Amino acid sequence: MFFRAQTSAVVATAIDFLVMMLCFQVLGLPLAFAVAAGPISGGLVNFFLNRRWTFNAHREGIGWQIYSYMLVCLIAAAANVVWVLTLVAYFALDYLLARILVATLVALAINYPLHRRVVFVTSGRFVSDD
Repeated sequence: MFFRAQTSAVVATAIDFLVMMLCFQVLGLPLAFAVAAGPISGGLVNFFLNRRWTFNAHREGIGWQIYSYMLVCLIAAAANVVWVLTLVAYFALDYLLARILVATLVALAINYPLHRRVVFVTSGRFVSDD
């Protein structure tokens, strides 16, 4: 399951980074907006991949899953914005390097644990790593 979650995350991250770079480099939108728009876009793709393929939770009610997933997505997006802007402003890191570092930490520390134990709970129990 961890491998499937990471595979889904790679697909979602590709979309995330494409949207972020499009917003910032092509459309000239503010970095904060671009860094928030990326994970929200990738998050939509990740939700459906995780629901169906990673956690096999598509038979469960979608209402709680969408609600809790969006909360996790907003927490992750906020963490991305705060930490990327901090690393760029105070440590002069390139925004892409900062985003890669932060996205990796957010995925491992926030997204996977909360998706597994809160969002995609099946029959009242979190999904094991079998």
